[in-house]
Amino acid sequence: AGRWHTCALDDNGVQCWGRNTRGETNVPTNLVNPVTVSAGDYHTCAIDDNGLQCWGMDDHGETDVPTDLVNPVAVTAGGSHTCAIDDNGLHCWGWDEFQAADVPTDLVNPMAVSAGNSHTCAIDDNGVQCWGFNNGGQTDVPTDLVNPVAVAAGDYNTCALDDNGLHCWGWNDEGQTDVPTDLVFNQ
Repeated sequence: AGRWHTCALDDNGVQCWGRNTRGETNVPTNLVNPVTVSAGDYHTCAIDDNGLQCWGMDDHGETDVPTDLVNPVAVTAGGSHTCAIDDNGLHCWGWDEFQAADVPTDLVNPMAVSAGNSHTCAIDDNGVQCWGFNNGGQTDVPTDLVNPVAVAAGDYNTCALDDNGLHCWGWNDEGQTDVPTDLVFNQ
C-alpha cells in the first residue's frame, strides 16, 4: 500500500486503485507474469518476466529504472525513491536529499529491502541496517535483534521481525511503534 493508493497481485496480474493524481494506478498493459508489486507515495513498481517497471510520478527519477539491473528479485517504492535487489546487490534511485537512496557500501548479501518516506532499511548477512532521514529515530536499529527475517519502513518508523517477535522503533506520536503484547507469530 502506498500513501494514497493500493496495489495487489492476483491471478490476472497487477491491479491498483485509489488516488491517481500522477498515474500511480495506471498499470502498464505490457506487464508479463508479474511476481511482485510495491506502491510508493505517488509511484508504483512491479517485477515481471521482462525485469522491473515503474510508473507514476517521476519528479525525482523514482521511476527511472537503472538499465544495468540483472535479474531483479525484490523492489520497494518509497516516498520519492525506489530500491531493488538484483544479482549484483542493492540499488536505489530517485530523491536523495536525506541520503535514503545512498546504499551503504558495507552491505553484505542484501536479502530484503524496504523504502520508507525518506529512509531505507535492508536485511543483509549482518542484520538490519537503516539509512536516510532520522528525525524520529527511524534509522536507529535496536542492537538486540536476533536473526531478522523481515523489515518494513514507514514514514517515520520502522519494524522488523526476528526470532523474538516484532520490534518497532522511531516516531511514536500515534502509538505506531507500540507493538501489541498479544501478537502470535508462526515462524
